[in-house]
Amino acid sequence: MTSKELKKYVKRYKNYDFKDKKRGEKIILVLRRHWLTFVFKFFPVTSAMILLIVAHFVLSDYIANWFLSGSKEFVFFGETLIGMLLWLIFFVLWIDYYFDAWIVTNKRIVDINQMGLFRRNVSELDHIKIQDITTEVHGIFPTLLDYGFVYVQTAGSKSRFIFEQVPHPMLVRQLIAKLQKDAIRKEEKEIFTEKKTL
Repeated sequence: MTSKELKKYVKRYKNYDFKDKKRGEKIILVLRRHWLTFVFKFFPVTSAMILLIVAHFVLSDYIANWFLSGSKEFVFFGETLIGMLLWLIFFVLWIDYYFDAWIVTNKRIVDINQMGLFRRNVSELDHIKIQDITTEVHGIFPTLLDYGFVYVQTAGSKSRFIFEQVPHPMLVRQLIAKLQKDAIRKEEKEIFTEKKTL
């Protein structure tokens, strides 16, 4: 990856911001899971909602007459309760998908992991601490649509950062590798200038 390509990413996210952004830090990439992973998680909820609608038109009279002595209010209450539960499941899945993010800046990687509605885990890693970057793509859909896992091995307290099912994993690996090399060069240059001044 060239410096020109890197500048293209910086320009793309120049108006993007996050809470712990440091002074002089530029966002290069914001990653979320590939949209197809959300579709796969959402499919059972959609199927259950369609089944509920079909059951309302086909079975509600039958259930009301045979089990509840003709009282449709209880059937409607049960359908509404199930519908609200399915909506809540959809909402939790969406929150988990949307708020799980990986932010790559010119100085570090920030891993934001949303766990349920009220719990969030945020980890960060300086580029200088990266030891190894590995990509993994398994399956037909990930291969065809180009998404997969990126594993970043670290020398810090969290031994491995995992970018889960992100689009273009090879490009992400190249970008992080370039940032790591730039960080190492910058640190070596600073050490060299310090020794020169002494």
